[in-house]
Amino acid sequence: MGNSISVAEAQAGAGQEAAPEPVVEAAPQAAPQATLEAAADAGDQEAEEGEAGPEIKIWTAPVDRRFPSVNQARTCYTRYNEFYKCTAEKSEEECTFYKKCYQSLCPNEWVERWEEQREEGTWPGRY
Repeated sequence: MGNSISVAEAQAGAGQEAAPEPVVEAAPQAAPQATLEAAADAGDQEAEEGEAGPEIKIWTAPVDRRFPSVNQARTCYTRYNEFYKCTAEKSEEECTFYKKCYQSLCPNEWVERWEEQREEGTWPGRY
C-alpha cells in the first residue's frame, strides 16, 4: 500500500498550503450553427446538380395502446385480421393502412404461412 500515509504525516502536512489545482481549458468547438449551414449548403449543391435520387419514405405502424408491451406479435396478428375484416366490408384501397401495419410488424414467414392457410381454407380466423 504505497499510497497510504500515516496519521502523523497527514497532520504534519495539514498546516501547509495546498498546491493550486491546474486549470483545464476546454478545446474550442465548432459552432453547431456553422455545421448545420455547411450541411445545408452541401444538400443545396446536390439538388442543383439534379442527381438527387428518389425520396425514400420510411414508415412503420403507429403505437397501438391496446398492446403496450414490447412484443408486437399480438399487434401483428390483430392488424392482419383487421385488414381482412376491412376488405370484407370495404374495398382494399380503403384498407391500405392495416396492410402497411401488418407488413411492417409481421415477419414475412408468418404472413406467407397465413396466406397459404387462407388459400387452403384452414385459416382459423373469421375473415
